[in-house]
Amino acid sequence: MPVFGLTGNLACGKSTLLKRLKKKGAEIFDTDKRIHDYYRNPNSRIFKNIRKFFPGVVTGKKICRRKLGKIVFADKNKLRILEGIVHPVVIEDLLSWIKKAKRKGTKIYVAEVPLLFEKKLEDRFDYTILVKTRRDILISRLKEKYGFSEAEAGRRLSLYLPLKYKIRRSDFVINNNCDLEEFKKEVDLLWKRMKQN
Repeated sequence: MPVFGLTGNLACGKSTLLKRLKKKGAEIFDTDKRIHDYYRNPNSRIFKNIRKFFPGVVTGKKICRRKLGKIVFADKNKLRILEGIVHPVVIEDLLSWIKKAKRKGTKIYVAEVPLLFEKKLEDRFDYTILVKTRRDILISRLKEKYGFSEAEAGRRLSLYLPLKYKIRRSDFVINNNCDLEEFKKEVDLLWKRMKQN
């Protein structure tokens, strides 16, 4: 069975899509959950390096993600340091998961990878899925969910490659400019198409 890479901008609905596909029987790799697990584990290499390079964000056995975000998204060099800590470990986990999935091959496998194209990982997957959402909707969601200003939301979105590039490179594009029920219908159609491949 094929291995799909799922991507899209911040707040586009990737996690909602991933949960829905899991309910339908897909085996999943959730990059965000994996990172959060490392952040909660004081013995992990990621936790130790964050404590070393960003000591002000660690209290006891917890990393304050909000504090860390404020620091790294205000300074590109610090963002690069964080990416250098997190990305190699998570990409190693992802590649190991893909290898096992291709060996097992009994289900449909879906990995949520927010920076799939940015990290040039698309060739590791049989197919790629892009969740596409209008920029004004993304900004509205970021303001509502995280309390970002419009400028901060725009800054975060600017870290991603342009949507038109991703659309051209994706095998499946699913729109999420609507309400949740409409999006679920889109996901159901996508699932049917995924099973045909």
